[in-house]
Amino acid sequence: MFGFSLKDKAKKILENDIGIYRPTSSWLNHIVRQGKPQEYNEYDVAIYFCMTEWEFNMDHALQHGDKESKKHWYKTIHSQIKLLRKIEHLAHQDLPFRARIDQIIKKSEELK
Repeated sequence: MFGFSLKDKAKKILENDIGIYRPTSSWLNHIVRQGKPQEYNEYDVAIYFCMTEWEFNMDHALQHGDKESKKHWYKTIHSQIKLLRKIEHLAHQDLPFRARIDQIIKKSEELK
């Protein structure tokens, strides 16, 4: 992916590997800004974006969602986590994203 920005590379991963289209630009920009000084790669950015989105959607569904909305977000989050597991080896292994994903999985059980 030579010649593309970190944000563009992360967007491609989100779309092609995770199935997240039109990611929230402000969140993605924030993660890229935070990640550049820490030398994040595009997979790091994509993973941190996913976690941010999952936590937001889960919290929103738990506070305001009906049974169908909660069921939808449970299925969406778990299917995206399954896809993310296929590419997580390409992220920096010293980042603490696995523990955060485990917390998201545990909390998502409240959506059932």
